Amino acid sequence: MGQVGRWVTAVAVTVAAFAVATWLCGALVLAPVVPDDATRWALACGVGSAVAALAGMGGYGYATRPQQTPESPPVTTASGVRSVAIGGNSHGPINTGDTTPAAPAAPDAVPPPTGPAGPAQPPPGAASSGVRSVAIGGDSHGPINTGDTDGRPAS
Repeated sequence: MGQVGRWVTAVAVTVAAFAVATWLCGALVLAPVVPDDATRWALACGVGSAVAALAGMGGYGYATRPQQTPESPPVTTASGVRSVAIGGNSHGPINTGDTTPAAPAAPDAVPPPTGPAGPAQPPPGAASSGVRSVAIGGDSHGPINTGDTDGRPAS
């Protein structure tokens, strides 16, 4: 329903609340208590106005709230080699590698650069872009093994 439709609904509910509350008070509730018609209907209009004010406040909130759009599920991607990305909770073991020892580095090999990581991105989902990396968008309830061992037992 569009915003105009919500405003029309809010106004209609407010008018109906006033009419029902005024009639109930004037014709049924106050009739045995207040014998004078003018006084009885004046009191009934006051009660109807109070009820309509409450309905109007609720109608204003209903008519001005933003449209609710269905949320798309978080994006879960695994672009790295042997990487894993899970959008929800993980309840089992995750193994992205093997346990073979890494080959010794050549003496003239350049070590990988180390330093501070880049700025953290806000997680709209889970993203796993490195080799043998694991990203979980929920809770992990199982062991995770990336296979990044050098042949020594894990500590």
